[in-house]
Amino acid sequence: MEEKKRIGVKIDHKDEGFYTDNVTVFHNPKKFVVDFSQTTPRFDNVNGKVQQTFVVKHKTLIMEPTFAKIVLKTLEKNIEKYEKDFGKIGLPKRPKKSKKKVAESATRYIG
Repeated sequence: MEEKKRIGVKIDHKDEGFYTDNVTVFHNPKKFVVDFSQTTPRFDNVNGKVQQTFVVKHKTLIMEPTFAKIVLKTLEKNIEKYEKDFGKIGLPKRPKKSKKKVAESATRYIG
């Protein structure tokens, strides 16, 4: 008779869910970097004057290309199921580009 082995599993629940409304994706031959961020406006009283500050928080995921593709396929399948159950997800229309030239922005810091 085969002896059963027990394996202990501990789940760390310290990190809370993270709301995000922005994502930046970078890649190189060995990894994908997916940086989820949220921007929250804050108003501070500094020397009797109200000053607006934007607080940016982010969570960065770094993964191998194979795992990135697995995540993509999993997300595609779940979006299909969601739309079947709740209806098509509409995307906002992008504003038309201005004819004025805008300087290219530098790569965002990830750290």
